[in-house]
Amino acid sequence: MKNSLSKFFPLKNYEFRIFLFHGVIKKNKSIIRNYNNKHIIQKKFIDTLKFLKRSGNVLDINELYFNIKNKIKLPKNSYLITFDDGFENNYSVAAPILDDLRIPTCFYFSTDFIENNTISWIDKIEYMIEKTREKSLLLPWANNKNLINNKKNKIIFLQKIRKFVKKNFSVDISKLLDQLSEATKIKIPNSLNTQIDKKINWKQVEKLETNKLFTIGGHSHEHYSFGSMNRKEINYQINKSMILFKKRINLNLKHFSYPEGQKKDYNNYVINKLKSKKIICCPSAISGKNDIRTDFFNLKRDML
Repeated sequence: MKNSLSKFFPLKNYEFRIFLFHGVIKKNKSIIRNYNNKHIIQKKFIDTLKFLKRSGNVLDINELYFNIKNKIKLPKNSYLITFDDGFENNYSVAAPILDDLRIPTCFYFSTDFIENNTISWIDKIEYMIEKTREKSLLLPWANNKNLINNKKNKIIFLQKIRKFVKKNFSVDISKLLDQLSEATKIKIPNSLNTQIDKKINWKQVEKLETNKLFTIGGHSHEHYSFGSMNRKEINYQINKSMILFKKRINLNLKHFSYPEGQKKDYNNYVINKLKSKKIICCPSAISGKNDIRTDFFNLKRDML
């Protein structure tokens, strides 16, 4: 039977792919959370990496940058491995596997997650919807109530929220959280220590950074789309992230990735700001393969 990952290959010696992960867990303990497999099961992660090793040539992100800048041909079927956000399971579950298989990886971390073990707005909403005993809820922008009386309907409800908010930067996320908290009768969680919520800490980031296989990059401070921000807010999110990496682990960032990462989530102002901070590479989360002509601030990544 053909492996579903086969669609990503073959690649010519001037092409490459970047694969994006978020988390790796040993076993899924959630009822509806992680319905989109943002945190993949450890066994599947190992099988995926082994297939990729058999199928192609994994590169370090700095090696890729050097080769392209110096017009050196890439190995056939070249690819990179990356992680976004900053979940603790990147350190405790994924990193040992990556190290054992000798696979270079770039980890992009949001500094507020590291500083305060905070969770993203969508994870807060997923938690409230999973925990609520309410059978139906009204979305603030809709007229009809949505059934959430079983697992399937809760997932449909979450998908509607995710789709609408990501398309509409005018949504006040703080207000939305308050409204859903009141409707679900569940307190908004700011910090959780479950396997799909707990964030990496600075000591763990520093240990990862000392491993020559691993590269650390920024992912903004609070993990909101740059597309939803004005210039002052963009400057703060980038500057705060870079200052904290320097202050906490004495790291001058060279790498970054855009939160959310779709075309609407970044622009030329963001790119120029990152370049002014000596960032050399910032991939998106737009699916597709790259070649040696692809701009380093518009690289595509395939989510696995």
